[in-house]
Amino acid sequence: MSQAALLVRGRVVDARGRPVAGARLMWHSAPVDLPDLAALSGADGGFVLTVPVTGPYRLACHSDANGQTIVDVSVAADGSQLTLHLPR
Repeated sequence: MSQAALLVRGRVVDARGRPVAGARLMWHSAPVDLPDLAALSGADGGFVLTVPVTGPYRLACHSDANGQTIVDVSVAADGSQLTLHLPR
């Protein structure tokens, strides 16, 4: 029996806390091999990513207008929720 994917939900915001649409999100490192895929944040800055197992991940986020950040994410059995703050 296969395990269901775990959800990592979040929001990308700029230095003033405003949503950033179109920010690129990609896994920088993971406890298992992952496909080299990227996702984009929505108009409200929101995103949902999936991972196959719990553990420590590193998530990179980049926006041409707002800069970039890399954050450590500990994904639990019930998934994770986070806000990514870009520097501009």
